[in-house]
Amino acid sequence: MSSDNSNGNVADNETRKEQAMTWTMEQALRASELSYRRLFEAARDGILILDVDTGRITDVNPFLVELLGFSHDEMVGKTVGDLSPFKDVVSNQTMLERLQKDGYVRYENLPLETKDGRKKAVEFVSNVYQAGDKKVIQCNVRDITERKRAELALIRLAAIVESSDDAIMGKDLNGIITNWNKGAEKIFGYTAVEMTGTSIMRLIPADRKDEENHGMENIKRGKSVEHFETLRQTKDGRLINVAITISAIKDALGEIIGVSKVAHDITDRKAAEEKIHQLNTDLEQRVVERTAQLEAANKELEAFSYSISHDLRAPLRAVNGFAGIVLEDFGPQLPEEGRGYLERIRAGALRMGVLIDDLLAFSRLSRQSVNRQNVNTVKLVQNVLDELKPQRDGRQIEIKTGELPACHGDSALLKQIWVNLISNAVKYTRGREPAIVEIGCTHEDGEDVFSVRDNGAGFDMKYANKLFGVFQRLHRDDQFEGTGVGLAIVQRIVHRHGGRVWAEAKVNEGATFYFTIGETKS
Repeated sequence: MSSDNSNGNVADNETRKEQAMTWTMEQALRASELSYRRLFEAARDGILILDVDTGRITDVNPFLVELLGFSHDEMVGKTVGDLSPFKDVVSNQTMLERLQKDGYVRYENLPLETKDGRKKAVEFVSNVYQAGDKKVIQCNVRDITERKRAELALIRLAAIVESSDDAIMGKDLNGIITNWNKGAEKIFGYTAVEMTGTSIMRLIPADRKDEENHGMENIKRGKSVEHFETLRQTKDGRLINVAITISAIKDALGEIIGVSKVAHDITDRKAAEEKIHQLNTDLEQRVVERTAQLEAANKELEAFSYSISHDLRAPLRAVNGFAGIVLEDFGPQLPEEGRGYLERIRAGALRMGVLIDDLLAFSRLSRQSVNRQNVNTVKLVQNVLDELKPQRDGRQIEIKTGELPACHGDSALLKQIWVNLISNAVKYTRGREPAIVEIGCTHEDGEDVFSVRDNGAGFDMKYANKLFGVFQRLHRDDQFEGTGVGLAIVQRIVHRHGGRVWAEAKVNEGATFYFTIGETKS
């Protein structure tokens, strides 16, 4: 009996061991399945589980649902080729045949379109593996859209670098060249094969070595190197002017691992600058010489003015005086024709005197300084009208004065403008009943435009270009007296104030003269 019991105990122990092992294996399997499920659910790649015989989808992880935009139920039960993102690029039958043959299928760059129309590029990998007592297919779908964009950006950047006319170089922290583009070949004459792996010092003139070393030390210490201009040496020994920009190259951790350098050939620009500098120097010399000539000419003009003022006035006074004496003492003895000649001599002498006075006034304007100050235009014009009152006596003249803003100019010179323009308006309205003279101002394009308008004789606009020239007159002396200098004086004063002057007119319908004086104040 004891023997039988002993055998039974052994059998029970074996059974319990087998049960314990089975339970342990089941627990391990459940733990493994739970661990796999957690990885499956949390994976940042899309995962499809397929039936090995039919290729139909049995499970989909959340990431792929998010990536493609299809729900779990929309994908389960279908083949990969049935899903619209894959239907044009993955054949289910072809994939199964390759899996059965090789146990592995890989698509490097599948262009997909998600359910909502987004473009994606994915890497698709399929493997067959044993899951318990059966085989299954696992497909991993990795979104490589951003990677492809980065690769494309790098390709484009490389194309830009290679096609640039500037020299773009890369070098390590020891100054050894690692990159050399076509622009560098063109500018310096060395090919990439000749320069890659050699020192950047090949390009640097002997007296500029410290410049390069100093720049490298600044880069290593994390300091920026500002854009600067310098000289570099080409393969054939020429020195060329270049503008250089230096930047640090950093790795993913932000550590400086090299230097990029861009050199722009500015030889032509420097040559142009030198030419401009030489031209400016020549121009300055010419200005000095011209100024000296003008000073000499002004002195001659002053001497000429003095000569006119003294040497010509005396003979004119003598001619006028003696003609007057002859008329007074011997007039009754002279025939009427003789007396007429003497009167014409006296009138000519007087006219020449007036002409000399006007010429002297015109020449003095070139030398007279412009003393700007605030000017009350209303008061200035009223003073002019008071002074010109004798010219208006005995005539029916209507003076209309509009709003006249204050201005900033030389009061004495501005008064001369108003005197000449208003006296002309009074003169050229002779014979009009009533004569009308309008004085006003408008504000146009940011400046005050003063004007004097009349209803007098006017003139033909085709001769307007002659108005402001010295001795240019549009009317005969027997119609309207004058020397032809007054408007030239007006123009000279206006120009010295930085302004403009012009006129509009019609024959027998009057004229309007406009002027600005540059800087005005309201």
